[in-house]
Amino acid sequence: MSDALEHIEAALREVEKAKLAVARGRGVQVRSSDERDRLKAVAFAWFKSHRPHVGSLNTSPVDAAYQNIMDATAREAARATYRAQLADAKAALLEMRGRAAVAAPAKAVAGAAHEAPPAFAGLAGDPTMQAILERRWLEVQQCLAASVNLAATVMMGGLLESMLLARINVAPQKGPIFTAKAAPRDKAGKTLPLADWKLIAMVEVAHEVGWITKSAKDVGNVLREYRNYIHPHKEHAEGISISNEDARLFWEVCKAVCRQLLASVGKLP
Repeated sequence: MSDALEHIEAALREVEKAKLAVARGRGVQVRSSDERDRLKAVAFAWFKSHRPHVGSLNTSPVDAAYQNIMDATAREAARATYRAQLADAKAALLEMRGRAAVAAPAKAVAGAAHEAPPAFAGLAGDPTMQAILERRWLEVQQCLAASVNLAATVMMGGLLESMLLARINVAPQKGPIFTAKAAPRDKAGKTLPLADWKLIAMVEVAHEVGWITKSAKDVGNVLREYRNYIHPHKEHAEGISISNEDARLFWEVCKAVCRQLLASVGKLP
């Protein structure tokens, strides 16, 4: 499956390059035969060079976008048409990359078994975001396998923060969230916009509204604190480094909190 990932990544690079070329071109329509030939080559590369190497992955959404690009090159199609189809191709490729990453054999994490990502659809309806969360989950384990403990811990904090933010966004009733005692407020006592919330506030509020247990909250805050060792001066001042055992413990904590958040979807608030 690593071969599939390489070809998907190559296709993504080609799509990005094509998007830039279309954006830089002049005129509402793509009239130049050279420009149309380059776009045709991008679609042709997918069908002939990359698609045969993705194994059993469902290629239908990607195929459809590239076929539309190929069809558009037969006429003087609008640039907006190419932009839309290239965007569709990128989104479909990103989703495919996430599925390929899940299927790819991963190195065993020292002292712990590799675990496939959970289903993130309940928190993230966007397939692209689901693929990103899946990839982050897998990359944490790759960091742990390589004993890159600080990077693994920082990524765990980012994954947890993304999931807490997603959980808030899917809540059908947001009133109890923004009126929670732990919700961060300005000097006037007004709740801050969600974009200004820090991880500690999200963790505290998640416990207050019943999404995670007190023990999950407490250890979640420990993970948050250790994530801050990304700043060299903090590590130097406190003389603390993150060991393999620390990182593996944090991962168990992170997974437990993630599972509690996923299980809370559909519950009030």
